[in-house]
Amino acid sequence: MIGLSNNKEFLRLSIFILWLVNVSGFFGILSDQKEFFLSTSPYVLTLTFLLLILNHELSDKKSKIGLMLIFILGLITEILGVNYGLFFGEYSYGANLGPKIYGVPYVIGLNWVLLIIATGSLSDKLIKGKIINKILFASILMVLLDLLIEKIAPKLDYWEFVISPVPFSNYLWWFIFSIIFQYIFLKTVKTKEYKLSSNILVIQFIFFGMLAVFL
Repeated sequence: MIGLSNNKEFLRLSIFILWLVNVSGFFGILSDQKEFFLSTSPYVLTLTFLLLILNHELSDKKSKIGLMLIFILGLITEILGVNYGLFFGEYSYGANLGPKIYGVPYVIGLNWVLLIIATGSLSDKLIKGKIINKILFASILMVLLDLLIEKIAPKLDYWEFVISPVPFSNYLWWFIFSIIFQYIFLKTVKTKEYKLSSNILVIQFIFFGMLAVFL
């Protein structure tokens, strides 16, 4: 079995670690050590991803294939976007998200999986009934988070669009790909962990929202 999904102590520890790391990172970015803390972004993202995965029940082959598919497709869409201006518009990634493949940081693939799991798990818990309702709710959460992050991303040297404001096509295709990836997630991953997922989303909305105000 992959994960510690039934270990409540590990779940509480994971939540504590993520809050501690992100609160520390927020104040670090606002300090004179801003560049150092920004350079740790890919490590924080990887840590968040690993804790989320370890708290999920992913023992079956179908779950692993589903998440790997989201990772690969997420990277491919970003590579096409960065190199050919497809889908999202013309943009490029900065230095603070770590090593890249064809101009796209590896952690962006992890970020797609991370956000799909977090929003999909929360949606699966909150929204009852047809799967399309769960998919739409999760995808709307994805777009709302993207709207927030886009405002601050250039200041963090994460990524930046050639034109300003960010083109509508970015949000449209973000929503479309979210729908596709949410369908894959909800159909392949049987057991969803919503407590850590909800904490991750709250942290991200607060973290980037506060940075947008103070940075």
